[in-house]
Amino acid sequence: MHDQKTGEPIARVHVTGDAPFSSNLDGTGQSSITIVVNDADEPWTPEQVDAMFASNARMLVRWWGEHGGAHPDDFPMVAHKIESDDYDRDKGTVTVTAIDVNDFADWRLIDGVGADKNSTLTITNRSPAAAVSATYARMMQWNPDWYLPIDLLPDEAGSFSGSWVFWKGVLISDVLKEIKDRTGVEVYLEPYATSTGGVRFTQRVGAPINTGGVHINIDADENPIAGVHYRRDGVNQVTGVEGIGQGSGEDQQRRSSGGTIIIPIRDTRKTFPDMTGDPLQEAVDTYYGAHIDPAVQWDIGSFTIGDGWTPDMCVPGRVFLLEVHGDPRIPDGVHAVRVVAVSGGNGRQLKPEVQ
Repeated sequence: MHDQKTGEPIARVHVTGDAPFSSNLDGTGQSSITIVVNDADEPWTPEQVDAMFASNARMLVRWWGEHGGAHPDDFPMVAHKIESDDYDRDKGTVTVTAIDVNDFADWRLIDGVGADKNSTLTITNRSPAAAVSATYARMMQWNPDWYLPIDLLPDEAGSFSGSWVFWKGVLISDVLKEIKDRTGVEVYLEPYATSTGGVRFTQRVGAPINTGGVHINIDADENPIAGVHYRRDGVNQVTGVEGIGQGSGEDQQRRSSGGTIIIPIRDTRKTFPDMTGDPLQEAVDTYYGAHIDPAVQWDIGSFTIGDGWTPDMCVPGRVFLLEVHGDPRIPDGVHAVRVVAVSGGNGRQLKPEVQ
């Protein structure tokens, strides 16, 4: 257990059962643990449970390493904000549920409650990464009660600009979504161990996020993956996109994107209800560019930790460089597939989701 504001460790807890967890680039990761609280030798008190698993004030961190966690040389697989605890009186257990720390962005306006209605967040000519970082800075800037252990990125010039005013009820997550829609970037808060055994978060921003490659010869006897499937899917392939923006009826803002025709015409519409002008065009172009070609989808049943294959090789943003030769369906060569999500439990086997 770690403090949510500082990321510093509070205590280790001993769990029973599988203790499932997941981590996703889209910020929907979650985890849970179950602990026994009616042990005859060391029973818990209601006050201890309340303090240890305080909703929104504690983090559940899943560590991997030789030091039992909360150590700079161990690896935090996930660090999630505790949301709830459920006591089963018959079993004498408490099940704690935690979710991605980015959930705070759904619960913070661009200023504090009761702020001047004209308070405005303005970002001018910044890179997508700098725009994201400015948004997180806004989320934490007001006083210590707003603080979270999120590192900010260096400022960087670019072409992104936007302005959001408080009276419209804009959430931090609304701003992040607009940045992602207009620029095509992904945003992920990646946990890392500090020198004191605490946890902080690095902002990963990319189109797409890529934190380095891991070469795997899938025909080798010593390789960590199993259950490989390969699929080509054209369900979302398009030749053109008509983007529909703010407004109604004939007055609705519209922008289009197209021009690459490699199949019979397959056009579609996409709605961006809050956008107009250049931001709308950026969003339409981004969507079109991502769906010109059919998607090649790999599925990997498992990644097993051990024999030089470490858990940090199978986290969101990592790229598996899969070497294949002589396969009847998969072309020869090295195929790059990116981990976008991973799940697991108490064992050495992880389940990656790749693209």
